[in-house]
Amino acid sequence: MTDRIRTPAEYAEAYASWHSDSPVPTAAETRLSLRLESLRGLSVVRRQVQQFLLSSLGITPEQDVPAAVEDAVERAVLVIDELTSNALRHGSTPSSLHIGDDEGRWIVIVTDAAPDRAPTPALERPAGQGGYGLYVIADLTTEHGVHYESDRKLVWACLVKPG
Repeated sequence: MTDRIRTPAEYAEAYASWHSDSPVPTAAETRLSLRLESLRGLSVVRRQVQQFLLSSLGITPEQDVPAAVEDAVERAVLVIDELTSNALRHGSTPSSLHIGDDEGRWIVIVTDAAPDRAPTPALERPAGQGGYGLYVIADLTTEHGVHYESDRKLVWACLVKPG
């Protein structure tokens, strides 16, 4: 993510990226699946996600984490926090989080039972009123999107694993 101001064309591109149905990438293996219960419970989810991401890189809790790995994991946790909190705030239960561990990337899928409610990034809203998390996700991921099924939507993102 950069600190620069986006151009109107960049905002339009990021906005549009959330408004078309796109297939969910498949991971070699789904390695973490969590049920999302409440916003209050997301602090536990963040800890579990951080532990999972580090362990998927072969890093144990006793080890020092290299700065580049720490940065990548923090960005991934931010993206996952945005996706999960959006599902709980704007979606409908049941909601869940799934992280796939693939060659060179993590594939994150958050589901909720509100296929009729599309992810909607803020447009011309004062910054203090929120709604910019989907732009953050667009900035921090290599790919992202949403897929609709009859009874749920799957909001997904791909994150590069640190080398």
